[in-house]
Amino acid sequence: MSPATKRESDDVLDLQLDDEDSIPFEPEGVLGTEHDGDVLTVYTVSGGGASLVLTEESFTRDSCTLHENDLSAILRTGLSYLFREGVETVRVRSDSDSIARALDGFDDAPAYRYEDVLFTARLEN
Repeated sequence: MSPATKRESDDVLDLQLDDEDSIPFEPEGVLGTEHDGDVLTVYTVSGGGASLVLTEESFTRDSCTLHENDLSAILRTGLSYLFREGVETVRVRSDSDSIARALDGFDDAPAYRYEDVLFTARLEN
């Protein structure tokens, strides 16, 4: 293994949890991650100057329930990290067009729910 390959794999936050069944899907196209407190930034192969920001919420009166077929690859990647203990906000770096397409199918609900995770989703340039 080359040093560059080892360094890249060392930069990706491990998703091993006590209960592996708690992660509904694997992240896709991840080059690396940065973890700062309860905020995790995910760098993807698509790159770009924008972020899909997913923030875990503890309570909201109204939420829209999402199903797996509602989720694009970028949303599945962000959610796979949001299921991790201690992560409350995930920023998935990508281009703004990909993020806008991922959010196009969502209604204007104040929050969304996938399985046991209640979260907000927004584009940040």
